[in-house]
Formats: sequence, C-alpha cells, structure tokens
Amino acid sequence: MKKTLWYLAIGAIAFVGCKDDEEDNVPVKDQVNTVPAFYKAADTEVYGKNTPELTLIVDGTDQVSEPWDLDFHPSRSNELWVLNKGTERTGGHTVTVTNAGLGNQTSEWRQDGNAWHFMALPSSMSFSPENDNWATGAEIVDANRQGGTFTGPSLWSSDMSVYAKPSGGNGSHLDMLHASPYSMGIESTGKGNSFWVYDGHYGHVVWYDFQADHGPGAADHSDGLVRRYVEVELKRESGVASHLVLDKESGWLYIVDTGNKRILKMDTKTGAKSRDLSLINEELEEHSEYTGVTWKVFASTGLEKPAGIEISDGVLYVSDYETGEIIAYDLNTSYELARFDTGKKGIMGIKADKDGKLWFVSSKTNQVYRIDPK
Repeated sequence: MKKTLWYLAIGAIAFVGCKDDEEDNVPVKDQVNTVPAFYKAADTEVYGKNTPELTLIVDGTDQVSEPWDLDFHPSRSNELWVLNKGTERTGGHTVTVTNAGLGNQTSEWRQDGNAWHFMALPSSMSFSPENDNWATGAEIVDANRQGGTFTGPSLWSSDMSVYAKPSGGNGSHLDMLHASPYSMGIESTGKGNSFWVYDGHYGHVVWYDFQADHGPGAADHSDGLVRRYVEVELKRESGVASHLVLDKESGWLYIVDTGNKRILKMDTKTGAKSRDLSLINEELEEHSEYTGVTWKVFASTGLEKPAGIEISDGVLYVSDYETGEIIAYDLNTSYELARFDTGKKGIMGIKADKDGKLWFVSSKTNQVYRIDPK
C-alpha cells in the first residue's frame, strides 16, 4: 500500500514532507516515516493512533535538580545516570538510577567531595564503553573562580567504591584537563579515555585524551593530549547545553551548535596536525591545531535552541530547549521525519536505550522521562 506524508494535530507528532534548503538534504518521494522511538510501525496510514506516551522515571523527589544530561552505564544493564547542574557554591551532582523504569527501580544521589572544582556547573556527560569511565563538561569560565580560564573536561570512575568517596586526595576525580572553558558538550570516542568536546569559550571542537588517568584525587596532567579543530566554528548559548553524538560506524560527529541554531556534522577521519600551540594553564604532552577537516551543516531550519542529540536506528534526534520538541531526521539525508511536542520546556540531554526508546531530561521541571510508543 502506498504511504502518504501528512501532518498530525499540534501537540502530537508532525510528519514533514520535504525540506529543500539544506545542502545535505535529499528528500525521498513517498518516503515512509518510521521513527521507532516515537511510535510503533503499523500497516495503516493513520500513524496518529500510535502517538507516544511519556513515562516519568525520576524527579525532584529523587533529588533530580536542574538536570542537564543523562547516560546509560555501558556494562551495567538498565543503570541510568542523571547529571544535575548544581550551583556555583556547591558544584554539580548525580543521581544513579538502578533498574531504571522497572518495578524494582532505586535511585542514589551522590556528590564528589570537591565537585566545586571538578564538577563545576556541569553541562554534559558521556561514558566510555571501553573502560566504563565517564567524563563531564562544565559551563564555567574558571573552575577556580579567580578570573582565569582554568576549566575543562573531568574524568570519573563509575566504580561506586571510588566515585564520590574519600580518596585521600583532591576529591574522587580520575583526571581533569583545563583548556576548554564553557565546555557545553562531551562525547566519548569509544576508545579509552578520549572524548570530543564542544569548546564554547574558544568556539570550536576539541579532541581530548586523558590517556592514563592519574588516579582518584591526584593531579598529574602531563600526559594529556588536546587537539583543536579550529575550522568548525561554534557559538554557545548561555544556559543551554550543546551536546554531541558520534556515529561510530561512519566516524561522523554530529554537533549541536546552539548559538547559531543549527546542527553540524564533522568527519572525524579527516584533518591533520598543522601546528603546535602554546600551552594553556598546565603542562601537556600535546596541544595542537588540526586543519583540513571535512564538515558541513546538517540542519539549520526550524530550530530555536537546540540542545541534546542522539542517534538510534538510522535516525538523528535533536531536542529543542525552547520549544520542548524532539525532532527526528534521517541520518543519511538530513530529511526531517517527525517532530514530537513533549509539552516539557527545558529539554537538554536525550538518550536512546537498547530498545531504541528515547529518554530525556527537563532542566525546568526537574524530571527524567522515557518516551513510550503505544
């Protein structure tokens, strides 16, 4: 049966027939929209019968407070981590949800002993699937609050006998590098302790590798690698995350460029070192500039304050902090497939679980939701 493109009533899902203003967009005539995180596919043209529902997972009663991001532990099934922004005075904190969304769900709030510095106003988090460590970005210009630029990503252990436990040193962090103030997004490369970072202060993408961590509470950063992809120019929006997601199969990194109201894509397999750079704040093994990278605009229309981003089953999802919508795009063509109005403003981090369902945080309502197809 031939499928037709249509529009659903405001407040549910709108399926978009065609966009022709993106350089990478190749509309497909009579394309069948299948967005598994939004609805169940059916042999009917009336997909509206499958409008999804929102399932509340945790909220303020579980000590969720201004959450900016979330991620699933890579090796512990159904374990969800939620990142709370915290304050200038306290630093950020986390809520770890065990058996998330199940009948025996439990949650635990934790804060590192020196979150004031190492988790100063965190914007983003990402687990490394290779070693179960995770890293955070920070929406602050100086984690020491002394007028400098001493800020960047921090590395943490997910071992609950280490994280936010006394170490005899300076908090429980495993490592921190201080070359990216206003780091608004972070994404694991999938290998070791290396991550992509949205550097909101210097306005470009940066690759970080902590290499061997210095251990809980220690301070040796001299093996750090920092590579700046200066051609990918970014503009941050104060108070709104700019998250990243890596398509590990293709090597394309998708970047929410909030201040410019667009989504970019960068081929991480391109680019080469063009020069060494002066050190910033600390001794490093490498601080360099990379040029010749391939990048392009993926989407730039219909976005107010894009914030979160995720890839699942060939679909790229973007959350809009301003509108409360989650927009779905075909990953290969940038063709806009659907928009789901969640009714929740302040959405930032979004994440797909192993079944392809989307989970998201709302920083304005202090809630974490799962999107469930009917």
